[in-house]
Amino acid sequence: MEKRRLGKTDMEVSVIGFGGAEIGYERASAETVAELLNSALDAGLNVIDTAECYYNSEELIGQAVSKRRGDFYLFTKCGHPHGMESGANWSKTSILESIQRSLQRLQTDRLDLVQLHSCSEVELRKGEAIDALQTARDKGHTRYIGYSGDSHAA
Repeated sequence: MEKRRLGKTDMEVSVIGFGGAEIGYERASAETVAELLNSALDAGLNVIDTAECYYNSEELIGQAVSKRRGDFYLFTKCGHPHGMESGANWSKTSILESIQRSLQRLQTDRLDLVQLHSCSEVELRKGEAIDALQTARDKGHTRYIGYSGDSHAA
């Protein structure tokens, strides 16, 4: 599968990645997720992206492929600890707790990328959310940090 460098990172990522939203929203079975992910990894896909707010997506991914952790880059997003519908929490404490929960659910000791999930420009300018990501990176919980969103905030 074709791969490209992701931004300014050292990651050579497959041009097709696996997005974990639908397995959570559609309540996919653990067996289905294991089959999907292992087949995708066997075919050369090396990016799995998810978020805490995608229901049980992180748990399903952790159960399915944590034993193959060296085969893929693992991305997650934070900021909505109780789901997208329940609002966001951009405090440093909430974000760091979210990352810890993600590490546990994904059954890993490190993430390759943690992104703020649709954080507003106002919140970004406050700096607390960015500081939280920098702290997580400094602690070795994630290699890279970023932003997932659109409009002026992006």
